[in-house]
Amino acid sequence: MPDLNKIKTDPDYLSNVQYQNSGNLSSRIQLHQRFSTGQQNWYEFVLELARIKAGMKVLELGCGSCALWRGSYVRLPESASFFLTDLSCGMALEGHLALASDKRFAHLTMNSMDIAFADGSFDLVIANHMLYHVPSVAHVLAEARRVMKPGALFIAATNGPEHMRDLDLLLGKFSKRLNGKHGMESAFNLMNGEKQLREVFTTIELHLYTSDLWVTDANLLTNYAFSTPLVVENLGNEGRPEMRAFFQRRIDRFGGIRIRKETGVYLARVE
Repeated sequence: MPDLNKIKTDPDYLSNVQYQNSGNLSSRIQLHQRFSTGQQNWYEFVLELARIKAGMKVLELGCGSCALWRGSYVRLPESASFFLTDLSCGMALEGHLALASDKRFAHLTMNSMDIAFADGSFDLVIANHMLYHVPSVAHVLAEARRVMKPGALFIAATNGPEHMRDLDLLLGKFSKRLNGKHGMESAFNLMNGEKQLREVFTTIELHLYTSDLWVTDANLLTNYAFSTPLVVENLGNEGRPEMRAFFQRRIDRFGGIRIRKETGVYLARVE
């Protein structure tokens, strides 16, 4: 059985298996969009903190399917420019197709371990739920700092170590092969993130995002589970109908399934 911690940072696995296209990521995004209890949309929360102004140059590392921008591009300054990058060719292409008509956006396939831009190029660098996927967080943070202008802002969104633990507990009840295992990341999270950022940046703020999940669709929750390495690497394609029925029984009994989240955004600068 593969080591989940190792494959989460394996570039070949990430670009050719987990994020070959947006399918797995979209399953996860859909669940959060449909069933989050927060008063504010996640993407609005992040962009409100970003405070993008006219003329700014913005770099996103690990842009995925460009979900951060798809619903917000009409509100962004016309003179701002955005460079959206991802390790996966499939992801970069899907992002390009989604925003192809907007000339403010450029899309590149790029490894964040080797940022292909000159020193001091950007006013804002965003790493939205991606630092726990890189082989060396310290290296990527140094690269991000290198391409930032004086006074530029770095945004790192991540989860806490207990994020979605309720789902892990349910999955453990569903299958012994999943019992006692936790699917969330540890390389960069809300507990250890500030210490790592302080090696590179001088001013750091943490903004917590208040929201949980109240899930009432067993099919979408099953799709979410089977989009994760935790389930796929332990169960393969086995047990999907059984898992859906397992979740449905709980929904029928309790009206829904509550899954607690632990998510936030670090803002970092060099003063």
